[in-house]
Amino acid sequence: MSSTTGVTIADPIIALLSAAAIRVQEGYEHAAELRAMHEASQREHGAAQAAAREQGMQALENEVSAAEARIDQLIALSRKLGAAEQVVATRPVRPAAGDPMSLAAYARGLQVFAGALQEILLTEAARRREDVETEGLELAVPEAAIPSPTSRGASQRLLARIAHLGPPPEDIEKLARELDGTPPGGRAELLATELRGRIQAHVEKTHRRLVEEATATVIRRSLEDLGYQVEGVPETLFVEGGVAHFRRRDWGDYMVRMRVDAGTSGANFNVVRAVDASNNEPSVLDRIAEDRWCAEFPALAKALEARGVRFDVTRRLSAGEVPVQLVERGKLPKFTQEESHAPRAKPRARTLK
Repeated sequence: MSSTTGVTIADPIIALLSAAAIRVQEGYEHAAELRAMHEASQREHGAAQAAAREQGMQALENEVSAAEARIDQLIALSRKLGAAEQVVATRPVRPAAGDPMSLAAYARGLQVFAGALQEILLTEAARRREDVETEGLELAVPEAAIPSPTSRGASQRLLARIAHLGPPPEDIEKLARELDGTPPGGRAELLATELRGRIQAHVEKTHRRLVEEATATVIRRSLEDLGYQVEGVPETLFVEGGVAHFRRRDWGDYMVRMRVDAGTSGANFNVVRAVDASNNEPSVLDRIAEDRWCAEFPALAKALEARGVRFDVTRRLSAGEVPVQLVERGKLPKFTQEESHAPRAKPRARTLK
């Protein structure tokens, strides 16, 4: 398989929750690195560390309790949206008792997850506001957590749908002010209808961007979990389009290029080889590299689907059908040969079903 082209289709809730869980897990990994760095210092200052540990544990427990209560509130809203099972499946898992650094990482992870979860759920609720009871929003999220609309007139109820997204775009704000300054009647009804439509369009655009960013995060992490070195997969890859590369440590000059078309959410995977100006001839190893990628692609597709991203193949070229693309070495990323590429440990969040 020298080239595979397809369209990425994300299950919005699962992909968004998977991306949130990935960010939490990466926070845990960073905390573990910091913990290893400080172990020697802790041993040297055992008595002082023990005293500080006792004083800090209760504060950590209080912080964790508050974060857990917030997530419980958000789960109440997720139940109304039919997403409670997915939320519970990705909720961070509390570490074993007695380790303050792990508990601190867990508290931070809960806060990150709760922030992402609130944005996901409130945006989803805004998309289908007519189907979600207003009481559900008030029950799930404390009023102080959502900014109040600046307008206090006829537009207030409409703007409340997007209050969690921050200040509205200028065109929406302008229309809301016009509505508030218009007496009740036919024109006010027309303005309200127009405002409602623009708010819906804003919600849909925001939701699409969040899903596209989640898709990029899921692809990057899934590649890393499978043991690949990855370059150039920013969150904006599916928002703006672009090119990313990945490889294994023992692939030599070969790597896979992923080109994304933001307009269609399409992605093309093809094997490329780094070459010098003096050595740019086809190689007998090209076919081996293509066969190797062909054998590995199904594992990537399976890993992505488990996190809510499906890749529907629309065009597939077999190994040898076209030559491997030769690319000047200086135009390709430089990967660290010595970098370890053992598959990552499975996230501490529960696996989605």
